[in-house]
Amino acid sequence: LRAQYILRIARQFKMQSSAISNISDWRKPYAERNQLEDLLHSIPAPAPYTVWLRWFEQGTAIIKETNSPNEPNQMALATATRDGCPSVRYVLLKGHDERGFYFYTNYSSRKGKELAENPRASLCQYWPELNRSIRIEGRVERTSAENSEAYFRSRPLPSQIGAAVSPQSQVVPSRDFLEDRRRELDARVSQGESVARPESWGGYCVLPTSYEFWQGQRDRLHDRVRFRRRQDLTDEEMRMAQPAEGDWVCERLAP
Repeated sequence: LRAQYILRIARQFKMQSSAISNISDWRKPYAERNQLEDLLHSIPAPAPYTVWLRWFEQGTAIIKETNSPNEPNQMALATATRDGCPSVRYVLLKGHDERGFYFYTNYSSRKGKELAENPRASLCQYWPELNRSIRIEGRVERTSAENSEAYFRSRPLPSQIGAAVSPQSQVVPSRDFLEDRRRELDARVSQGESVARPESWGGYCVLPTSYEFWQGQRDRLHDRVRFRRRQDLTDEEMRMAQPAEGDWVCERLAP
């Protein structure tokens, strides 16, 4: 009986392992959606920030309606060294306007160092509930000290303390090292000391040079629409583009 039990467990494990490892068969069908067609049939098309804002609001609404664990303002941030070695991580979008998209971090972190030597970045937002993603590429600038200070003061006190005690991306000896630093600052704060914003901590703004809107479609014939600045296109590329608001043009991309 024991041998039969062990054999049955082994077979179950083999089946589960096979199902997990055979990821080439994983495939989720997407519903047909036509939201991007409106862009391609409106002349001029709206400015990309207007489209971004509409999608961001819809993504936020569906996440709240479905009680999704996803955060509507989460985004992947890709940076690269001067010689092109890339890195990517998730950060939270903390501000936006027609000029650009804002996030905050430690300037001495890996992304901070890479942005110092190669001030370009790419953002990617994804809302699986809607089968949508947006890619944004552009130049990156630091925000002013006043802007960084204002945002730092708007954060909850524990988040201010976390930023103050963490030497982000640096090697530390243990978790206890961080907890000891936090307890030490907690004790000083409880005695009335305020948390100073570290000079190495502040904001960045990604200034878009392109937006790409992706809508999942059935049979993997997804919709992709890209906005770029008119001056960045060649004459040949302009023949395939249509005008959008301001100095933007709109292009259809094959999936």
